[in-house]
Amino acid sequence: MRRYSLFFTLAVVFFAAASSASVAEEFPSLTFEKGGKTYRIEVGEERVIVRGIRPEEQLWGPYQFPRPYDLGDRFVVGVHITEDNIATYGAKNRWFESRDQGLTWQEVDESIRPECGVPLANGDKLFFPTENAVDVSDYLIRSFERRLPNYDYTKKAEPGTFPIPDGVTCWMGGTTIYAYNADRLPAPFDKKVWRAKLLRAGEKEAVDVEVPVDWPCLTRVVHMYGSQRVLKSIFPRGNLKRGADGALWISAFSGEGHIDPSNGQYSPYYSAELFRSADEGKSFQRVAHMEYPADGQYYPYASGGFSDSDFEFMPDGSIVWFFRSNWYGSTGEEWSPMYFTRSTDMGKTWAKPTRFAPVGTLPRLCNLKGGFTLVCYARPGMFVQVCTDDSGIEWSEPLELMTPGDRSHLANKVEESPRFHDWDGACNNPELLPLDDNSALFFYSDFYYPDEEGVKRKTILCRTLTITEVEK
Repeated sequence: MRRYSLFFTLAVVFFAAASSASVAEEFPSLTFEKGGKTYRIEVGEERVIVRGIRPEEQLWGPYQFPRPYDLGDRFVVGVHITEDNIATYGAKNRWFESRDQGLTWQEVDESIRPECGVPLANGDKLFFPTENAVDVSDYLIRSFERRLPNYDYTKKAEPGTFPIPDGVTCWMGGTTIYAYNADRLPAPFDKKVWRAKLLRAGEKEAVDVEVPVDWPCLTRVVHMYGSQRVLKSIFPRGNLKRGADGALWISAFSGEGHIDPSNGQYSPYYSAELFRSADEGKSFQRVAHMEYPADGQYYPYASGGFSDSDFEFMPDGSIVWFFRSNWYGSTGEEWSPMYFTRSTDMGKTWAKPTRFAPVGTLPRLCNLKGGFTLVCYARPGMFVQVCTDDSGIEWSEPLELMTPGDRSHLANKVEESPRFHDWDGACNNPELLPLDDNSALFFYSDFYYPDEEGVKRKTILCRTLTITEVEK
């Protein structure tokens, strides 16, 4: 695979002084070669979806994490407006729709959410909503310190109790995280199901369904902070897709620490998971499990492991899979490399993951009918690359959509000593949706986007990415 020395230099220089930080052009573009032809990818005008609060009101959490969906006759975006906390993942979003290809946006009721599901063969739609963590403060949670050499880790916990954990890790700020093999937990926490919304064809109201998931060594985690004890939900955070084989596919990742199914041992890192449904979403089976192979050199210990990931099916029949590795809570670092792997046998085996870029929060991919595959990723900065072959091995140089340099001088109130997210000025969780055969919509946030009066607000935006052939 190509490696881009110019881009990797960013890993060294993106924390230079603000005066020397590069700023992306208003309408950036990039030229690349594919199949003996020259193409250009160009970025369109910024379109406001919603302006939210001022960043000084609450820098992190509200008005972030746009999640777009294509409903056929319109685009819909859900926008997170509460704290970024596992206890509020399922909180209500604000929802917006566009019926003119992303040019203008209007707010709509949250009842639109089930319509955002993937269409099934019978005309139904399947949607996996985000879920809040479950309060387990009333449960007896046994301390890891109670573990003795003869403790039986095969024993199931009694009702109202949690067993001694399989492993323990922690986050900065005082959060302790206990990890459990789900098979050992009391009912209903031992169930291996995803909760979904099923909108039947011709109906207006969705029904709640439980979808069985074959997830060997499913590990559930309890976050403990002060008197708060919550069990993290296991909903899949990836995008549900129709695969090249006609089946439904989706990515997920483990809790904060998990049991490695290859050896039964606890790992403090995240692991990425890939699932497939051959029965139109009635059940899912795990296709692939990807451990973060920490070795202190090629895979530094200062990482959260492989968490948010995305995949895509390539024209030659292979699958590409990209992984985020940064996680501030466990390492204190907001940036780490993005990794990449390929499978040539529909997910049965995978190449050893290798570094693709020096940063890579929330990788997202999409295929365009014109034959192009795009990947976007971020933090700091935001970038898009185009695959220049049919196998997912060769990629263009990165197109910079937001500078990885210091943006804190754009704030309403400029901090003398900016924190990282003051510097970054965005949540850097971008998304992509195909727009037509040769273009896509890029969704993102900007904490320093001015309103009509010039006040900077946390704003959700979109821009077109258009690929055209360059005449020689």
